[in-house]
Amino acid sequence: MEEEQALMIPGLPYDIAILCIAKVPHRFLPGLWLIYRRWRDLVTDHLFLRYHERIGSAEHLIFIVQALGGTAANLSLSVKALSVYIATDNSWHRLTSPKPIPMFAHCVAVEKRLILVGGWDPVRLYPMPDVWIVDLITGEWRKGRPMSTARSFFACAAVGGRVYVAGGHDEMKNALRTAEIYDVEADEWEAMPAMAEERDESQGVEIRSRFWVISGYRTQTQGQFTDSAEWYDPEKGVWLTEEGVCSEESGSSACFAGGDGLWCVGRIGAREYREGNGWNPVAQAAEGMKGTSCMACNHGRRQDFRDGGRQRRWRRCQWQRRLWKMDFGHWSREVDKG
Repeated sequence: MEEEQALMIPGLPYDIAILCIAKVPHRFLPGLWLIYRRWRDLVTDHLFLRYHERIGSAEHLIFIVQALGGTAANLSLSVKALSVYIATDNSWHRLTSPKPIPMFAHCVAVEKRLILVGGWDPVRLYPMPDVWIVDLITGEWRKGRPMSTARSFFACAAVGGRVYVAGGHDEMKNALRTAEIYDVEADEWEAMPAMAEERDESQGVEIRSRFWVISGYRTQTQGQFTDSAEWYDPEKGVWLTEEGVCSEESGSSACFAGGDGLWCVGRIGAREYREGNGWNPVAQAAEGMKGTSCMACNHGRRQDFRDGGRQRRWRRCQWQRRLWKMDFGHWSREVDKG
């Protein structure tokens, strides 16, 4: 055992060697994993990840599917890639992928893996049920079992180590009520009960270990977003509806979970919703903010990271390559996306 420890980094005590490896930035781990078998075993061990957190070297990562080009006249030319924002050092990086990322694909994190779900075929522009799994330690990509239903603009979130999807619309632009759960370990999809309402262009969030589907609209009411939301009770196996959760700007704002509440950021600023208390304003919108593309939360309460967004009608494809951070109710501009 002592001989094995001594070989972790020749010439260094075992504990110092482990500390050195723990300080390696996340983006270099795939290369580290290839160099030496003992390093590979170390960085893939869940105890090492806990050690990372304990010594304060864990990084805060935000992943987005980012458009790299294309025009409003020809969406098929728009190439997508997976980008990561490292909040710890305020930097952007791109992850290499075996093939282009489908436009409008969702990405959610499940432990040390990133799951890419759905998206559009870049040439034929129809929804795909594909699933890709990215190992964030080794950098390896593999295909997962596809969804049972190809859908676009659906709600998606990770809850309890599984991926939930619901709503959206099918190839014929019909809004959907259906939902399903993906077990990452088993690589299996399981059907869920249908929601009470069709919810196209809805947003999915996890709040207190429950899957919420926020707003959306029905086939007959294209673009008229409802102010209600539904959440799934896994113990009873039913969907429950909450009225008055959303506002008239639901389609141009982004929702996410922060602490025990639901947060929404859009043109009028940031607000927090709690059951029984309704909406409370947190901060006005920063100058230059328009529709919001995506949101993420750091430590549940303190900091909110807002991607610049796009205009409400996706056909215009006018993206702002900007990022803001809100800390204790005050916005600041961060490094713009590349």
